[in-house]
Amino acid sequence: MQLSIRLSAIASFVPKGSHVIDVGTDHAYIPIYLVESGLAVTCLATDINKGPLEKAQKNISAHGIHCIKLMQTNGVEGIAPDKGDVLMISGMGGYLIVDILKRGQELVKNLKRMILQPQQDIIEVRKYIHYIGFKIVEETFVKDEDKYYTVIVAEPGVEQYEQDYEYLYGKKLIEKKLPMFKEWVEMKLAKQEGIYKALQNQDSPSANERKGQLEEEIRTLREVKARLV
Repeated sequence: MQLSIRLSAIASFVPKGSHVIDVGTDHAYIPIYLVESGLAVTCLATDINKGPLEKAQKNISAHGIHCIKLMQTNGVEGIAPDKGDVLMISGMGGYLIVDILKRGQELVKNLKRMILQPQQDIIEVRKYIHYIGFKIVEETFVKDEDKYYTVIVAEPGVEQYEQDYEYLYGKKLIEKKLPMFKEWVEMKLAKQEGIYKALQNQDSPSANERKGQLEEEIRTLREVKARLV
């Protein structure tokens, strides 16, 4: 099974010998890859919709795999805590990921690792990870078909970040100084500075409010950029 750049980044953080729960599995590409590569002993692949699971079953059967189970459910609802020790949730918004984790507290507290790939509102995911007694042990940042993705790896442990921007942009990503992440920060900074410049001659209440927001965003991005040198 050949994975995309995004899916490969997610799969790379699965420890060998894991029992994986893949939420929102879609076509079951990652579970198939994990089993074929020997990283996963078993996989429980879930999706809220019947259609993706039917496609997943066809793919699983085509590869002759018998240790991947499928389950139609909302998030992790109805999954017993002993069904897996590694939880993967990808391709969803940050608030939805947090909601799934909230509704699956009994399962989550027994996990050895979570691998999360939020599409947006990533700050909410990082904050909730710390809130429930997990620490962020790794992050990576990849570009796939002209889109940027953050993958967060969390394990049980106590951790808090000192700076708010470390939750917003990722302390691990800042520390690693990945070229791809630096490229993204520079692009985002240039974009926000361009918007601010275009609003400079406007003096309406809404424009002034937006300029205030942009000033804060630009200040934070410049601080992050300085740490990437």
